[in-house]
Amino acid sequence: MKPYAKALIGGLALLLLAACSGPQGEVGPQEIVVTEGIPAPSAKGVAVRPQGNLEGQLASLVGSQTTPLAVDGCAYGAPSTVQVSYAIKTPPGQAYPASFKVYTTWTHEAGAWVGSDEATVTFQSASDQPKTVMLTVRNGGSPATGTSAFTVEPRDPQPSSGPGRLQTPPGQSEVTVHVSFNPCPATDPPPPNTPPTLTVPNFVLAEATGPAGAQVAFSVTATDLEDGDLTGSVVCTPASGSLFPIGETTVTCSVTDSGGLSASASFPVYVEDSTPPVFSGLPSGTVTRVAQNLQGWLLSLADLGISASDPNGVSEPVTVTCTPAEGSHIPIGATQTVVCTARDSATYRAPVSAAPPTPNESQASFQVFVTLNVNPAGFLPPLRMAAPYSAHKRGSAIPHKFYPPTYADGTPATDLADGLRLVLHYTGSCNSTSGEAIEGNDYPTGSTAWRYDPDSGHYIFNLKTQAGWNLGCYRTTVSYAGIPLAETYFNLTR
Repeated sequence: MKPYAKALIGGLALLLLAACSGPQGEVGPQEIVVTEGIPAPSAKGVAVRPQGNLEGQLASLVGSQTTPLAVDGCAYGAPSTVQVSYAIKTPPGQAYPASFKVYTTWTHEAGAWVGSDEATVTFQSASDQPKTVMLTVRNGGSPATGTSAFTVEPRDPQPSSGPGRLQTPPGQSEVTVHVSFNPCPATDPPPPNTPPTLTVPNFVLAEATGPAGAQVAFSVTATDLEDGDLTGSVVCTPASGSLFPIGETTVTCSVTDSGGLSASASFPVYVEDSTPPVFSGLPSGTVTRVAQNLQGWLLSLADLGISASDPNGVSEPVTVTCTPAEGSHIPIGATQTVVCTARDSATYRAPVSAAPPTPNESQASFQVFVTLNVNPAGFLPPLRMAAPYSAHKRGSAIPHKFYPPTYADGTPATDLADGLRLVLHYTGSCNSTSGEAIEGNDYPTGSTAWRYDPDSGHYIFNLKTQAGWNLGCYRTTVSYAGIPLAETYFNLTR
């Protein structure tokens, strides 16, 4: 082989080796000059990156530089929308599914655009395209005029590596949206400031909880056309929850809005005692008391443990009056109903109150039975208190003797003779409890009547039996004002 042929073959080999050994994906120079007999030079030049395969564009002319998207320029004006279309161009080859993220809401704030509400766009296959994304464009908190633009860039492309990765090079996959702000219409001048409205109660009526009055809470509200709710700015004197004395107190409230306009109002707070006194110690049933003397028992609430007081001591002192009056006597043998009225010392009644006039009062009643301390010995001989009972001939006189009862202090009641009553019941048999009644006091011996014998210390009455009385057993009972003092049986014989 000739020398120049060997040189030509060697140059071609070097050229082929240089082309195959370059970086993967790069393309070398498209033209190499080869001179016969001279070795071919190595490939030279800058490596070229393959073209990206994600392309984004506006779906219509709206939003382009020549036809900007019209957006309300008022602060927080109505939003506008524009649609963006995305497609994947191949080559290079693309692996599926492929996806990227993009902000769908764009807000103009202080001259800059802020993206939010991120959405993911996914291509399931080569035929699953184009993909459209609806963008919401709006102005922020400050009015905007003129034109502006923002760029929507795809973020986080997937797959992000390997030969089938999704490529998003600059200048091809981002979309620029041009915006023209519609001028915000001129607004009318703000209306003049108006004073706030203060709402207070017509009055407040409270019940006293102590002699000093009551802590009274009330509700006052205020509103303003410009400032809204001003209830928290209301100042009242005295304040809600203060201690208000018994009687009438005027509350004055005021409020001032941010423009310096004020409103004030007042209302009365009435504190009264309308709670009646309360009795304590009232007996649940009839109470029994022993007479103190022949007049009976002296009515005494203290003796009975009965009292009355005003709840929480609001309007002390409390006076109690009774019928019959305290200090009067309830007769021996009587069951007396006592009605008592307790009145406190309240003097103030609010003009709006539904309670009855002062003072406050309450009533209570109870019963008292007045008795004597009966001597348990019963009748004395010749009568007998147990079987066999005494026997007496018909027509004879039968002495009835018994020890006097005592009063509450233990003193013998020796002044009862005029009120003693003797009653006989013919029972026939001494085991019977029934029979015809005979008034024994109607049958004294001679001029004998009930009397107290201080020497023997007992009462005595001589009963003259009558010839026409039946023979057999009689029950004999002596009582005073219905109170049995002694009772036994005797037999009347021939």
